[in-house]
Amino acid sequence: MSVMVITYKPPNKSKSVQISRALNGYKDRSNHGEYSYERKGLLEKIPHRKLTKNVILLKEADHEKLVEILEKYEAEYYAGTIGKTSESGEIL
Repeated sequence: MSVMVITYKPPNKSKSVQISRALNGYKDRSNHGEYSYERKGLLEKIPHRKLTKNVILLKEADHEKLVEILEKYEAEYYAGTIGKTSESGEIL
């Protein structure tokens, strides 16, 4: 199994918030806070390891979903393969 590292830089603050919400999820409130909904992000659905603020390790099979989100919000990103070993699965 291959593990990939993806690092990204949002173009501006508003896109940064949108990327964060898409990746990490957020709480949505309606009717002046009377109703609350938990919106799940992509990283809640796939195994990953977050190294720093904008650096994520994940399986190679799942990286396309993350890249789609980054391209949607016009973020600069780098995606590279770390290696192909049987021990890589233990990282995630």
